[in-house]
Amino acid sequence: MTTAASLPPASEPSAPAPSPPQPVPSTPEPEAWGLARRVAFRFVFAYVVLYAFPYPLDSIPGTEFLSTASQSFWETVVPWVGKHVLRMEKDITIFTNGSGDTTFNYVLFLVHLVLAAGVTAVWSVVDRRRARYVKAYDLLRVYVRYLLALTMVSYGFAKVFKTQFPFPSPERLVQPLGEFSPMGLLWTFMGYSPGYNLFTGGAEVLGGVLLLFRRTTTLGALVVIAVMVNVVALNFFYDVPVKLYSSHLVLLAVLLLLPDVRRLLDVLLFNRPTLPVEQRTPFQLSRRERWGVLVLKSLFLAVVGWSYVELRMGYVARNGDSAPKPPLYGLYEVESFTRDGQVLPPLVGDTTRWRHVGVNRYSRASVRLMDGTVKRFSVKLDAGQGTVTFSEGTGEQAKTSVLTSSKPDAEHWVLQGPFQDGTVEIRLKKVDESSHLLISRGFNWIQEVPFNR
Repeated sequence: MTTAASLPPASEPSAPAPSPPQPVPSTPEPEAWGLARRVAFRFVFAYVVLYAFPYPLDSIPGTEFLSTASQSFWETVVPWVGKHVLRMEKDITIFTNGSGDTTFNYVLFLVHLVLAAGVTAVWSVVDRRRARYVKAYDLLRVYVRYLLALTMVSYGFAKVFKTQFPFPSPERLVQPLGEFSPMGLLWTFMGYSPGYNLFTGGAEVLGGVLLLFRRTTTLGALVVIAVMVNVVALNFFYDVPVKLYSSHLVLLAVLLLLPDVRRLLDVLLFNRPTLPVEQRTPFQLSRRERWGVLVLKSLFLAVVGWSYVELRMGYVARNGDSAPKPPLYGLYEVESFTRDGQVLPPLVGDTTRWRHVGVNRYSRASVRLMDGTVKRFSVKLDAGQGTVTFSEGTGEQAKTSVLTSSKPDAEHWVLQGPFQDGTVEIRLKKVDESSHLLISRGFNWIQEVPFNR
């Protein structure tokens, strides 16, 4: 009998040889910008900062002096440029006011363009070796987002709270349409409807709020462009002197939209797929730092938002459509007009006799004469003395007349006394504003036939 030879003990499995370390993939270097792109960025960066300065520094409490100093600087430079560089025949003496399309504003626009071009030229020489401006672009994008967002929210609140376009004043109700300026017609159209103000203002606020967040910036830019292109059209075609400013707001929104134009065209026009983009920030932050920035951002927006609301609510309480009106507010028809003891009949073409008087909520009176001429006065009621002061003009050149005022009943108002080289007695009757179709018509769900008057 044979026995099997003993098998050698199984060997222990050897440990696998360590694999060579794999190289850590490095973040791909962003592609270099072309020369035209770099020059364009330098110019846009310089122009935006020049145009918006001192924002956002002037938003900090106690820094209002920056805006005053900046305005004073340009009010010195721009007239000098107009006189010595542009050789303008008339000196620039009218500065920023209710109009944003003054000669001062257009020359300032030109100065900004020239200065931005100069900065671009110097920057292009000094920094000619830089291949791209990724971080600077991200910072500019944040700057423009907040600049445009807060502007849109501010303008939107002016419509939501209906402080930009007041309801048509009493004198508007009897003003012939042909006497309206294009801007006056637009202001009356907008002021008539609280609902349309809420709609347009809400769209402006929506666009502004969307711009405050990176993820919704593109959508916000689209909303702002849609809203502001309409505003620009109204400003141009109704001769509203905010053409320069509103056009700048559209261009700022376009600047924010530019990086996504190709992707939007792929999806909406060319029916091609597109890839998501990285929502990057100018600086890499830790989780704790991101939370800190979020808290600061929330506090900043809360303070700014509340200041806007408080400002508009205060204005509404003082001058809004539902605010208390001055005692003399209303539209009055002149029943009789006596001058120097002579009763003047209501003859069309008379250059002396009054026809209507409208007193608005700002205590300004518009007196329409029988020949259609309109005289404008500020009026001040002294209830204790029983007088009303009519002032035509402003400053030292103002012509002032103090008339005895009485109201024999709720509908009538009697004025007596010296007025512009004569003695008058004027009896006026208050007109019920609801007698005008514009006021009484209202909204109707059902209309069997168009009611276009």
